[in-house]
Amino acid sequence: MNDQLAELVENDLSLFSLDYFSVILGINPSKGARSPLLWNKVYEREGKNIKMVPLDVRPENIKAVFELLEHNPKCLGGAIAVPYKETIFKFIQDQLPKNIKQIGAVNCFYRQKKDSKHKFTGTNTDGEAALDPIQKILNDRPITVAVLGFGGAGKAILSFLIEYSHKENKIYLFNRTKPSKIDSNIEFKLLNADNLGEKIQSIDLLINTTSVGSNLSIKQSPVPIELICKIKKSAIVYDIIYDPKYTELLERANKLGLKTINGLRMNMIQAVLAYGYTNDTALSKEDILQIMSE
Repeated sequence: MNDQLAELVENDLSLFSLDYFSVILGINPSKGARSPLLWNKVYEREGKNIKMVPLDVRPENIKAVFELLEHNPKCLGGAIAVPYKETIFKFIQDQLPKNIKQIGAVNCFYRQKKDSKHKFTGTNTDGEAALDPIQKILNDRPITVAVLGFGGAGKAILSFLIEYSHKENKIYLFNRTKPSKIDSNIEFKLLNADNLGEKIQSIDLLINTTSVGSNLSIKQSPVPIELICKIKKSAIVYDIIYDPKYTELLERANKLGLKTINGLRMNMIQAVLAYGYTNDTALSKEDILQIMSE
């Protein structure tokens, strides 16, 4: 089974010496995903012969890889990176709770019971993790929030914004295509310069959930450069990307003296929550966070 798996992934794989293993699934998580480093710190501290390994998987192989993992008694589950959050959701949606079905994406999968005989289920920690560094901002007073992107992370963040922020907040979603279904509390706008320009000066909190600013688009910004300078000085610009630490959007905003937040804290909280879901551990969330932060 491990040989079959090795043939379907793009990076080197060695699982033979482990009692169990977890994974992070993506296009190229071996090129810089932080989850293996963070999870493996905790495994080592707990004295377990378990490791999280990155799996670089092409889209045409993701279904076969996932099925092999589900049938491998050593696989505990793991994390899901872009662009497979909605894909994996479809594989396991029958096993998901109602609130996760409404999001339409998962970023973590694990056994229904801490038993290798059980099928995978999953959850989405993106929303909870993303709101962690901005929770006070969202509840102090009514503000105008603009969310860019409606992929797996964007859906989860919007769901949590509606549920856990000030009820009088104004929420805009800017996306390249109109969603087939959207909550009545959200006002949709096509993501283009005209629509952003129309609202940019009213925005108190701008959250980028797109991948623009990372990987092949590292020198690009989801907000046109000429509009960044129109963001009001009291606004906060939040980019959930953590690699690079400062995206083009955040670099430009920083130069203008705006308060900015990157995705490092969100990524850390995601890892803490996902580790707890996936692993049979006696550690508290605070314990896991402390170990991962060291």
